[in-house]
Amino acid sequence: MSKSDEQYRVVFGNNSVKKGWDQLEVEFPDKVDECIGFLKASPADRRNAIGKLKKLRGKYKGILQYDITKDEYRVWYIIDKQSKIVVIRYAGAHPE
Repeated sequence: MSKSDEQYRVVFGNNSVKKGWDQLEVEFPDKVDECIGFLKASPADRRNAIGKLKKLRGKYKGILQYDITKDEYRVWYIIDKQSKIVVIRYAGAHPE
């Protein structure tokens, strides 16, 4: 199996999410590159994102959060392991 066969495909939940992602790329290009690499390679492996990845609870149960910055900016996503797809549901500042 080649490395590309092992990778996840990353998609955006809607145009608003893509817009938020694009803004993060402008503000934090290196951190967004690190995030996309993580999402493609091992989106559920907390060992590879120590201090950056957490499982959300309550009404957001089932969604994972990757922190782009320590204080404010994050990406929320879900994983379809069977299809090897990561769906980004939110990208931007901490929602109110």
